[in-house]
Amino acid sequence: MKRQLVRKTSLLIALVLLLTPLGMKAQVPPQQWSRHYGGADVDIPYSIKFTTDGGTIVAGYTDSRGGDVSPQPNREYWDLWVLKLDQCGNIQWERSFGGTGYESARDILQTSDGGYMVLGETNSTDGGVINGYGGTKDIWLLKLSASGNLEWQKRYGGTGLDIGNHIASTTDGGFLIAASSSSNDGDIRGNHSTGTYTDGVLMKINAGGVLQWSRCYGGSKNEELFDIEVINGTTFIAGFTNSVDGDIPPNQKNYDVWLLAIDAGGNKVLSKIYGGSQNDVAYCMSKGANGSLTLAGYTTSTDGDVSGAKGSQDYWVINVDQRGRLNWQKVLGGTDAEYAKTIITDRDSSYIIGGVTYSDDGDVTGALGEGDFWTIKLSPSGDVLWKRNWGGSDNDHLRFMIRNPVRNEYYLAGDSESGDGDFSNAQGDADFAVIKLKIPEILSRDSAVCNINSFTPFQDTIPDICGYDSAFVRYNPVPLSGPFDSVRTSDTIFIGQSVTLHANGNGTITWNSHSTLSCTNCTDPVATPQTTTVYTAINRSPDGCQVSDQFTVVVLNDALVNIPTGFTPNGDGLNDYFGPLGKVPDGYRLQIFNRNGEVVFRSSAINQRWDGRYKGIVQPSSVFIYLVDYKDIQNKPHQQKGTFVLIR
Repeated sequence: MKRQLVRKTSLLIALVLLLTPLGMKAQVPPQQWSRHYGGADVDIPYSIKFTTDGGTIVAGYTDSRGGDVSPQPNREYWDLWVLKLDQCGNIQWERSFGGTGYESARDILQTSDGGYMVLGETNSTDGGVINGYGGTKDIWLLKLSASGNLEWQKRYGGTGLDIGNHIASTTDGGFLIAASSSSNDGDIRGNHSTGTYTDGVLMKINAGGVLQWSRCYGGSKNEELFDIEVINGTTFIAGFTNSVDGDIPPNQKNYDVWLLAIDAGGNKVLSKIYGGSQNDVAYCMSKGANGSLTLAGYTTSTDGDVSGAKGSQDYWVINVDQRGRLNWQKVLGGTDAEYAKTIITDRDSSYIIGGVTYSDDGDVTGALGEGDFWTIKLSPSGDVLWKRNWGGSDNDHLRFMIRNPVRNEYYLAGDSESGDGDFSNAQGDADFAVIKLKIPEILSRDSAVCNINSFTPFQDTIPDICGYDSAFVRYNPVPLSGPFDSVRTSDTIFIGQSVTLHANGNGTITWNSHSTLSCTNCTDPVATPQTTTVYTAINRSPDGCQVSDQFTVVVLNDALVNIPTGFTPNGDGLNDYFGPLGKVPDGYRLQIFNRNGEVVFRSSAINQRWDGRYKGIVQPSSVFIYLVDYKDIQNKPHQQKGTFVLIR
């Protein structure tokens, strides 16, 4: 504790700045840790997601045969690789799946049973991979248990090329898959294109992977769908198009960003394109706090919807409403190539966009190597709030980001060839690379002191279970309170009973030693006195002063019932209620009658007394009759009756 108290004030000030609203200078979330995972060869992640245990799950492909990757006898090319991490970045388990062909995971999500749905691709027919439709790649879906064991697998597609890019859960417990396909048979029907051209495909499956429907969207050339957002029952899918017919507006120029919207049955309700005369692609999309959609990818255009080009290929970010109308666009980059692969909506309704940059000029400052993870935060209207390069001296490629709004945590996942800079444990040619960022909470707590004027404010640091800064606490001085301020200082029991004493002092509570107390260095000891006893509690502050007070426990040898002869229910806080005073072991009942013999009040607890009303009506001054029944400590019944006066 003492070591933590001397942490510099500048650390707290930095965090205060970090939490400022949009109108003030925004700051990059602090990095907690960064790690490489993989083996001696190439390991590429495509997706990272949070898990219910506070960790993460990462999925992609591996070409390695050692290191963090378990051996696989059929591995001749890529295998699908899934990596489970705890919140500190430690590997909990890893699994690889595949045959002698090519396998990769494109997306992953946790299912309601704690397991995982892994969306991938395969062209193998051995190594445990189920048969497909031809020699080209098929969409491959794996259901894993919570510990990573394969429970079942499905394969979708036709005799053409079929690639699944994104999987999203639906409200009925099933899933949507965004994909592309050149097939027009098997599971894929109605393809608008021929030969090697692809349509955008959306597939609906149930929780067991059974295909419920699939739809092709596009024209006679190339389309692909990458990301899904659902708003008020409408599903929006982002990707690119190269067609000028079919589902595509005829004004498409080359490759354009494509926004498709469908209803619950898969019927098209919207098809919009954005871009210029060159190539424009959207890889990702995020729903804004205002219901708009922000799409991110890259552009090589300098005309049409695109303005502000920086180089050969730049980040392109566009914001549209739910009717597809363009609100704003932003081009970001330098003279070399950039492309955005991932976007999240931040807690202040701004957007964080991530991908790769190969530039060291223009909008790119602080370049680290050949290629860097590049993150940019934009305001809800598209203004740049901050930029940051991550990585080392070699090639680093950011592919996916996630944010936990409850814990203010961010994870960046991509592939890295660097063993320096932000990374220090390179495994091979290219590794899974994960960076964790976290905004520590800033808390304010009271500190009880003897003298407020002599108190020097200080701050403390609370680490998480991994040892990283999780919260910064600023302590404010408050006067030391008495141990029984705002709580009762007496209680009544019958002989042989116990009672818990409650203290609420704002310092450290102790009790003077007494043989009938269960503890003395505690806040709420249990007292078991045989006679009426006075106990002393002491509240001590960290700087040495103390305040003491006394608590009286009255011990009765039998029932005690005292009945007043009148009361004045006028709302002045004095004598406003009628009823016996005292304490009884059991069997208590009070009845009050008016002169007509009507029961105007009943009670079965001695602390529930009459307020002078009958059926909600204020009763006038009069004489009333009471009847009190109770049992004594020997369980013998008693009854008292008499009259009292209500005085107005």
